Amino acid sequence: MPTTYTPNAQLQMPATSDRNWDGPINANAQILDGMTAIGGLAVTTTETPSATLQVAVSPGNFLNSTGVAVNYPGLSPYIVPPSSTLSLWLSDTGVLTSGSSFPSTIHLRLAQVVTGPTSVLQIVDERIQCSVAGTGLGFVLKGGDVMTGPLTVASPTTGASQFFADPIQGLIGFFGAPPASQAPSLNYLASSSPGIASDSLADVGSTFSQNVLNNNFASVAAKVDALIAALRRHGLMAS
Repeated sequence: MPTTYTPNAQLQMPATSDRNWDGPINANAQILDGMTAIGGLAVTTTETPSATLQVAVSPGNFLNSTGVAVNYPGLSPYIVPPSSTLSLWLSDTGVLTSGSSFPSTIHLRLAQVVTGPTSVLQIVDERIQCSVAGTGLGFVLKGGDVMTGPLTVASPTTGASQFFADPIQGLIGFFGAPPASQAPSLNYLASSSPGIASDSLADVGSTFSQNVLNNNFASVAAKVDALIAALRRHGLMAS
């Protein structure tokens, strides 16, 4: 009977009476090993069974915290310490790092490696294949999501803060300025000047001119009121 294939990955399924099953089995193993979800960024021993304090990390790609695709070229061998439990992870820029435990900062988990005096005893795969979606996460996914903790927007080149918002304390800072609360409301200027407002202030000069003074007062009042209205409209000043 002819060989059939699985519908998704097209893995070979030999018929019951077929011989030389090693061919399809080996081909299937190659296909599975090459799949990103299985072989990408996998941590393995450099020998089977392990005979040294060395592991290998296979090549792979991942999206970092800013949504940029990062390619990790793989590394073999990577020497691990004897008689210990070691955590392996990639930094947000794709640097292989290890420690006694995974950090609380941004990282991509790979594996935990348990070693004896001269060889690797166990490798625990710590890669996370699935992630949750929806509201209530620690980051914004889509329109309508709400961020309930502090948010900092920093320059990707200098690291300087361009915007900071703390919804818990009600503080906002722009362009590196210390975050502050909303400015208190100011009343509009109640000007009774009969002058005509313009975009310039006239020189009063040495001779008294009530019209020039009235016009200047009207211009200043109009600009101050426009500033108050703009600050209120954008929420930087209380209404």
